[in-house]
Amino acid sequence: MYCGGQGVYLYNLSKALAELGNEVHVIVGPPYPFKMKWATVHKIKTPRFNELNGDRITSENLSLLTFYEYMAAKFGNFPEIMSFSIRAFFKVKELIKDYPFDIIHDNQCLGYGLLLMKALNIPLVATIHHPLPIDRQIAIYLSEGAKTKLKQILFYPQFMQKIVAKRIERIITVSEFSANEIVKHFKVPRNKISVVHNGVDTELFHTREKLNKNQANDEHNITFVGNCENRVKGLPLLLKSMKYLKENLGMKVKLTIVDKWKEEGIAPPLVERYSLEDDIIFTGFLTFEELSKQYATTELIIIPSLFEGFCFPAVEAMACGTPVVAFKVGALPQVMEDGKTGILAEPGDWKAMAKAVAKILKNKELRERMGKRGRERVEKNFTWKNAAEHVIEIYRETINAHH
Repeated sequence: MYCGGQGVYLYNLSKALAELGNEVHVIVGPPYPFKMKWATVHKIKTPRFNELNGDRITSENLSLLTFYEYMAAKFGNFPEIMSFSIRAFFKVKELIKDYPFDIIHDNQCLGYGLLLMKALNIPLVATIHHPLPIDRQIAIYLSEGAKTKLKQILFYPQFMQKIVAKRIERIITVSEFSANEIVKHFKVPRNKISVVHNGVDTELFHTREKLNKNQANDEHNITFVGNCENRVKGLPLLLKSMKYLKENLGMKVKLTIVDKWKEEGIAPPLVERYSLEDDIIFTGFLTFEELSKQYATTELIIIPSLFEGFCFPAVEAMACGTPVVAFKVGALPQVMEDGKTGILAEPGDWKAMAKAVAKILKNKELRERMGKRGRERVEKNFTWKNAAEHVIEIYRETINAHH
C-alpha cells in the first residue's frame, strides 16, 4: 500500500473481487502489500541493489537477471519492471500445475515477461493507470540541470511498455483521460481499452467532526498526501504555494505531509529555502485508520501534482467530506467537480493554487458545502464493488474471445 496508487488498487480490487466469489492469487515483489487474507499471496524475492556490493553478494542473488538489475541500476535505469515480469512468468508457469487460472491480470508492470506468459495460453489483461512517458516528460521538465534531466531520460523503460501494451488482449484504465493518453503514447487501439473508475472504501474513509483550528493565532491546517520524491507529485510547487500563502496572502497555515522525512531527499533543501521549517509536519507512514482521520479532520487537501491518471487522495478526501485544491491536470477534472467539491487551478500556477486555498480556508460555509458534495459524489461514482463488477465483465469477455 505504501508504494502508491498501484498498491492501493491491488489491495482493494483484489478484496472486492474475492467478495464477489472469485478465487484470487496475487504475485508480488517487494515492497510487499499488507496482509490480504482474501487472496493467496505468492511473494517473489528480488535483491536490494544497495546490498549488491562487496562481501554482501551471496549465492542467492548471483544470476544473470540479478546481474542485469545491478548493472542497469548502476547506469541509472529502472530495471525492476522487466526483471519482476520475468520472475512472475516463471512463478505463473510453476503455479499453473496446481491452479488452472482463468485469466491473468497485470497491474501496470508491462514487462517483457508478460509476452512470455502469452505462450501459456491463458487470457491476459492489463491495467494501465497512465502511460509511463507522462512521468518521464514531467520529471524532465521539473529537473534542474542537464545531468539531472539525462538521468530522467535514462530512468524510464517506456519503449518496453509500449511494445508490451500493444500485445495485451485487453487494457483496463481508470479514466477517459488515461484512455486517450494510452492511445496517444502506446498506440493501442481505443476499442481494446475499457475505462473502469477506481473506488474508495466508503466505510473506512468517512466524515468526522473537523478539528478546531488554533483560535489563539488563527492558524489553519491543510494536508498533502503523496510521495515527496516523485517529482510528478509537485512538492516544489506546493512549497512555493505555502511561502506565498504565508508572505503574500497573510495566511497562517500548518501543512501536514503524509510521507517520510528523508534527509537526502527533495524536501529538506526546499523547506529551508522557503523558510518553512516551523510550518510543516511530516507524519511518516500512517495506518488506514490514521490516514482516514487525517483526511477527515483537516480543513482541506492540497494536490499539486502535474499529472494524475485518477488520484486516490482526491477521492479519499472527498469521501471524508473534505474539499480539495488541485491543478487542472490529468483525470482530476473528471474526478472532482470544480467549484463544487473543491477548486482546480491552472496547471503549475502555484499562486492560483495558493489563492484557491485561501478562499476555501476563509469560508467555513463553503468548506462544509464542498465537503458534503464530495461525499455524495464518491458514494454515487467511486466504489470498489462497482469497479470489481465491471472488471469481472471484462474478464468474461476476454476469456470468451480467447477461446
